[in-house]
Amino acid sequence: MKIAVCIKQVPVSDQVEIDPITHQMIRSNADMTINPADMNALTEAITLKKEFGGTVDVYTMGSDLARSALVTAIAMGADEGYLVSDRVFAGGDSLGTAKVLAKAIEKQGEYDLILCGSLSSDGATGQTGPMMAELLNLPSITEVKEILRLESSHMEVYKSWKGQYLHMRVGLPAVITISLGSNAPILPTLRNQMKAKKKELFVITNEELKLTEEEIGLKGAKSIVTDTLYAKDCGKKSIFLSGTVEEQADQIIDLFKKAGE
Repeated sequence: MKIAVCIKQVPVSDQVEIDPITHQMIRSNADMTINPADMNALTEAITLKKEFGGTVDVYTMGSDLARSALVTAIAMGADEGYLVSDRVFAGGDSLGTAKVLAKAIEKQGEYDLILCGSLSSDGATGQTGPMMAELLNLPSITEVKEILRLESSHMEVYKSWKGQYLHMRVGLPAVITISLGSNAPILPTLRNQMKAKKKELFVITNEELKLTEEEIGLKGAKSIVTDTLYAKDCGKKSIFLSGTVEEQADQIIDLFKKAGE
C-alpha cells in the first residue's frame, strides 16, 4: 500500500505575532512543531504500513525551516519526505495550499490513500483535505476517529458527526482526514532521529509544478484576512474545589448563592 501524508508546522506557543499590514502570522519568530492532528494522521499511516506493508511518503509546504518536520516524520517511521517550497506559494489560503499539495502528490504518481489531520491548531478551517480530494477527483471522509477495516479496494471507518459515530465505507484511492486524539502519536527514539537527519529530503518547487501565480499564493487567494484581533481577558477565574464529594457539593451550592446575590 502506498500512502501519502500531508503535515503542517504550527506555532508551539500562543505568543504569536501578527503582521499589522498583511494580518498574517509571523512564523519566523515562533517555535514550531508538527500540527497535533497531523501527528495522529502520520501515526495512522505508519500503523497501516506495519500491518499491511507498503510505503509512507510525507509532504509539507513551507520554507526551508519545515525540513525539521519531515525529519521527525521519518524518525517516526515514514519512508520519504517531500518539502514543497517556493516563494510564490507564500500567503496562500486553504485552496491555494490544496492546489499546491495536490499537484505535488499527483506528480509523484498514484497513491492508494492520502491522509491529513482534520484541523490545524493555527487556522482550524478543516478545508485543505477535502479540497485536495476534489482537485484529485477522489472520494473523501473527514473527521475519522478509527479505521476499522482496510481492503485493496475499500476501507471502513468510524467518523465523528454531531456528537455521534458513523460507520462509513469508501472506495480507494481516497483522501481521509484524521481527528485529533484518535490515537497515541509515535514518539521517535533518539537513535531514529539521528538516522533521519542523514536521510535525503526531496524539494519540489513551482518550476516542477508549473502552477500560475494567479491561482496560488497571495495573488491567488480567494479568501483574505481583513483584520486580526487579540481576545480580551474577560476577567473570569477558575476555582478548584477540594474535600469530599459532599463538601464539594456544599461549596458549589454556596457559589450559586453568592452568584445570585
